[in-house]
Amino acid sequence: MDLVGSGKRLSSAELLTAANKLGVDVATLRAILQVETAGAGFDAKKRLKLLFEPHIFYRLLGPGPKRDEAVKKGLAYRKARARPYPPLSKRYDQIAAAIAIDETAALNSASWGLPQIMGFNHRAAGFQSAKAMVTSMLEGEGRQLEAFTNLLSDWKLTDALRNRDWRRFALKYNGPNALKHGYDKSLRAAFEKYSRVAARAVVKPGTNKSFVFLSGF
Repeated sequence: MDLVGSGKRLSSAELLTAANKLGVDVATLRAILQVETAGAGFDAKKRLKLLFEPHIFYRLLGPGPKRDEAVKKGLAYRKARARPYPPLSKRYDQIAAAIAIDETAALNSASWGLPQIMGFNHRAAGFQSAKAMVTSMLEGEGRQLEAFTNLLSDWKLTDALRNRDWRRFALKYNGPNALKHGYDKSLRAAFEKYSRVAARAVVKPGTNKSFVFLSGF
Protein backbone atom coordinates (compact mmCIF):
# COMPACT_ATOMS: atom_id res chain seq x y z
CA MET A 1 0.00 0.00 0.00
CA ASP A 2 1.36 3.41 -0.97
CA LEU A 3 1.63 5.55 2.16
CA VAL A 4 2.58 8.79 0.39
CA GLY A 5 -0.23 11.28 0.86
CA SER A 6 -1.03 14.90 0.15
CA GLY A 7 1.17 16.19 2.95
CA LYS A 8 -1.51 18.80 3.61
CA ARG A 9 -0.98 20.37 7.01
CA LEU A 10 -3.69 21.12 9.49
CA SER A 11 -5.14 24.61 9.15
CA SER A 12 -6.06 26.86 12.06
CA ALA A 13 -9.70 26.73 10.90
CA GLU A 14 -9.72 22.91 10.99
CA LEU A 15 -8.13 22.88 14.42
CA LEU A 16 -10.63 25.39 15.78
CA THR A 17 -13.57 23.50 14.27
CA ALA A 18 -12.42 20.26 15.91
CA ALA A 19 -11.87 21.95 19.27
CA ASN A 20 -15.35 23.46 19.14
CA LYS A 21 -16.86 20.08 18.19
CA LEU A 22 -15.25 18.49 21.25
CA GLY A 23 -15.99 21.45 23.49
CA VAL A 24 -12.36 21.99 24.46
CA ASP A 25 -9.91 24.83 24.04
CA VAL A 26 -7.39 24.81 21.21
CA ALA A 27 -4.45 24.47 23.60
CA THR A 28 -5.80 21.18 24.93
CA LEU A 29 -6.24 19.68 21.48
CA ARG A 30 -2.90 20.95 20.22
CA ALA A 31 -1.12 19.52 23.27
CA ILE A 32 -2.44 16.04 22.55
CA LEU A 33 -1.40 16.21 18.92
CA GLN A 34 2.05 17.48 19.88
CA VAL A 35 2.70 14.67 22.35
CA GLU A 36 1.48 11.95 20.00
CA THR A 37 3.37 12.87 16.82
CA ALA A 38 5.53 15.93 17.43
CA GLY A 39 2.89 18.00 15.70
CA ALA A 40 2.80 16.45 12.22
CA GLY A 41 0.85 13.72 10.46
CA PHE A 42 3.30 13.33 7.56
CA ASP A 43 7.05 13.08 7.34
CA ALA A 44 9.25 15.22 5.09
CA LYS A 45 8.48 12.92 2.14
CA LYS A 46 4.72 13.28 2.66
CA ARG A 47 4.45 9.75 4.00
CA LEU A 48 1.78 9.14 6.62
CA LYS A 49 3.37 8.92 10.06
CA LEU A 50 3.05 5.52 11.70
CA LEU A 51 4.32 3.35 14.50
CA PHE A 52 4.14 -0.40 13.92
CA GLU A 53 3.58 -2.60 16.97
CA PRO A 54 5.07 -6.09 16.49
CA HIS A 55 3.35 -7.49 19.59
CA ILE A 56 -0.04 -6.56 18.15
CA PHE A 57 0.91 -8.14 14.82
CA TYR A 58 1.91 -11.28 16.73
CA ARG A 59 -1.48 -11.43 18.43
CA LEU A 60 -3.56 -10.66 15.34
CA LEU A 61 -1.77 -13.18 13.15
CA GLY A 62 -2.35 -16.00 15.60
CA PRO A 63 -0.55 -19.35 15.45
CA GLY A 64 0.45 -20.55 12.01
CA PRO A 65 2.84 -20.06 9.11
CA LYS A 66 2.21 -16.31 8.80
CA ARG A 67 3.17 -15.70 12.40
CA ASP A 68 6.17 -17.99 12.05
CA GLU A 69 7.36 -15.97 9.05
CA ALA A 70 6.80 -12.67 10.84
CA VAL A 71 8.71 -13.84 13.92
CA LYS A 72 11.59 -15.08 11.76
CA LYS A 73 11.80 -11.67 10.07
CA GLY A 74 11.65 -9.78 13.38
CA LEU A 75 8.22 -8.32 12.59
CA ALA A 76 6.33 -10.03 15.41
CA TYR A 77 7.03 -10.91 19.01
CA ARG A 78 4.97 -11.66 22.06
CA LYS A 79 5.68 -8.77 24.46
CA ALA A 80 5.35 -5.03 23.86
CA ARG A 81 8.62 -3.07 23.61
CA ALA A 82 10.65 -6.27 23.63
CA ARG A 83 12.94 -4.51 21.15
CA PRO A 84 13.55 -0.82 20.37
CA TYR A 85 11.39 0.83 17.74
CA PRO A 86 13.22 1.47 14.47
CA PRO A 87 13.92 5.08 13.41
CA LEU A 88 11.16 6.79 11.44
CA SER A 89 12.96 6.27 8.12
CA LYS A 90 12.96 2.48 8.63
CA ARG A 91 9.33 2.14 9.70
CA TYR A 92 8.06 2.19 6.13
CA ASP A 93 10.20 -0.81 5.22
CA GLN A 94 8.89 -2.50 8.35
CA ILE A 95 5.22 -1.93 7.57
CA ALA A 96 5.75 -2.91 3.91
CA ALA A 97 7.25 -6.22 4.98
CA ALA A 98 4.36 -6.81 7.39
CA ILE A 99 1.79 -5.96 4.70
CA ALA A 100 3.42 -8.51 2.42
CA ILE A 101 2.62 -11.17 5.03
CA ASP A 102 -0.93 -10.02 5.89
CA GLU A 103 -2.19 -6.58 4.89
CA THR A 104 -5.21 -6.45 7.19
CA ALA A 105 -3.29 -7.57 10.27
CA ALA A 106 -0.42 -5.21 9.45
CA LEU A 107 -2.62 -2.13 9.04
CA ASN A 108 -4.47 -3.00 12.25
CA SER A 109 -1.14 -3.32 14.08
CA ALA A 110 0.09 0.23 13.56
CA SER A 111 -0.89 3.65 14.85
CA TRP A 112 -1.49 6.26 12.19
CA GLY A 113 -1.32 9.94 11.41
CA LEU A 114 -1.44 13.05 13.52
CA PRO A 115 -3.34 11.48 16.46
CA GLN A 116 -1.66 8.05 16.12
CA ILE A 117 -4.89 6.05 16.05
CA MET A 118 -4.31 2.31 16.18
CA GLY A 119 -5.58 0.52 13.11
CA PHE A 120 -7.69 -1.86 15.17
CA ASN A 121 -9.60 1.16 16.50
CA HIS A 122 -10.86 2.06 13.01
CA ARG A 123 -14.53 1.58 13.86
CA ALA A 124 -14.35 3.99 16.80
CA ALA A 125 -12.76 6.48 14.39
CA GLY A 126 -15.67 6.09 11.97
CA PHE A 127 -14.35 3.61 9.38
CA GLN A 128 -15.20 0.09 8.29
CA SER A 129 -11.57 -1.00 8.10
CA ALA A 130 -8.06 0.15 8.97
CA LYS A 131 -7.32 0.44 5.27
CA ALA A 132 -10.26 2.82 4.79
CA MET A 133 -9.02 4.91 7.72
CA VAL A 134 -5.46 5.06 6.38
CA THR A 135 -6.73 5.96 2.90
CA SER A 136 -8.73 8.85 4.34
CA MET A 137 -5.80 10.05 6.44
CA LEU A 138 -3.62 10.27 3.33
CA GLU A 139 -5.82 13.16 2.15
CA GLY A 140 -4.50 15.49 4.84
CA GLU A 141 -4.16 16.26 8.51
CA GLY A 142 -7.67 17.69 8.56
CA ARG A 143 -9.08 14.24 7.81
CA GLN A 144 -6.80 12.75 10.45
CA LEU A 145 -8.19 15.16 13.00
CA GLU A 146 -11.77 14.26 12.02
CA ALA A 147 -10.98 10.62 12.75
CA PHE A 148 -9.56 11.67 16.11
CA THR A 149 -12.64 13.62 17.14
CA ASN A 150 -14.81 10.64 16.18
CA LEU A 151 -12.72 8.35 18.35
CA LEU A 152 -12.69 10.67 21.34
CA SER A 153 -16.47 10.95 21.19
CA ASP A 154 -16.88 7.18 20.82
CA TRP A 155 -14.59 6.55 23.80
CA LYS A 156 -16.39 9.23 25.85
CA LEU A 157 -13.13 11.04 26.58
CA THR A 158 -14.41 14.54 25.92
CA ASP A 159 -15.13 15.09 29.61
CA ALA A 160 -11.58 14.08 30.53
CA LEU A 161 -10.25 16.65 28.07
CA ARG A 162 -12.60 19.39 29.21
CA ASN A 163 -11.49 18.76 32.79
CA ARG A 164 -7.85 18.39 31.69
CA ASP A 165 -7.71 15.03 33.41
CA TRP A 166 -4.46 14.02 31.76
CA ARG A 167 -4.13 10.86 33.81
CA ARG A 168 -7.49 9.47 32.72
CA PHE A 169 -6.89 10.45 29.12
CA ALA A 170 -3.40 8.91 29.02
CA LEU A 171 -4.55 5.62 30.53
CA LYS A 172 -7.39 5.25 28.05
CA TYR A 173 -5.59 6.49 24.96
CA ASN A 174 -2.10 5.06 25.52
CA GLY A 175 -2.89 1.98 27.58
CA PRO A 176 -2.02 0.71 31.08
CA ASN A 177 1.68 1.62 30.79
CA ALA A 178 0.92 5.27 29.99
CA LEU A 179 1.79 6.60 33.43
CA LYS A 180 4.99 4.57 33.53
CA HIS A 181 6.09 6.27 30.33
CA GLY A 182 5.01 9.70 31.54
CA TYR A 183 2.32 10.47 28.94
CA ASP A 184 0.20 12.33 31.50
CA LYS A 185 3.13 14.56 32.47
CA SER A 186 4.00 15.21 28.84
CA LEU A 187 0.40 16.18 28.09
CA ARG A 188 0.27 18.56 31.04
CA ALA A 189 3.54 20.23 30.04
CA ALA A 190 2.43 20.58 26.41
CA PHE A 191 -0.89 22.09 27.48
CA GLU A 192 0.85 24.63 29.68
CA LYS A 193 3.04 25.64 26.75
CA TYR A 194 0.20 25.94 24.26
CA SER A 195 -2.10 27.69 26.70
CA ARG A 196 0.49 30.47 26.75
CA VAL A 197 1.39 30.70 23.07
CA ALA A 198 -1.02 28.73 20.86
CA ALA A 199 -4.06 30.98 21.01
CA ARG A 200 -5.13 34.46 22.06
CA ALA A 201 -8.38 36.32 21.66
CA VAL A 202 -8.22 39.35 19.38
CA VAL A 203 -10.91 41.96 18.91
CA LYS A 204 -11.88 42.26 15.25
CA PRO A 205 -11.42 45.88 14.10
CA GLY A 206 -14.63 47.83 13.81
CA THR A 207 -16.74 45.28 15.71
CA ASN A 208 -17.38 44.09 19.22
CA LYS A 209 -16.71 40.48 18.22
CA SER A 210 -13.57 38.50 18.80
CA PHE A 211 -11.89 35.72 16.89
CA VAL A 212 -9.14 33.29 17.77
CA PHE A 213 -5.66 33.76 16.43
CA LEU A 214 -3.56 30.60 16.33
CA SER A 215 0.18 30.96 16.29
CA GLY A 216 2.24 28.41 14.45
CA PHE A 217 -0.14 27.95 11.53
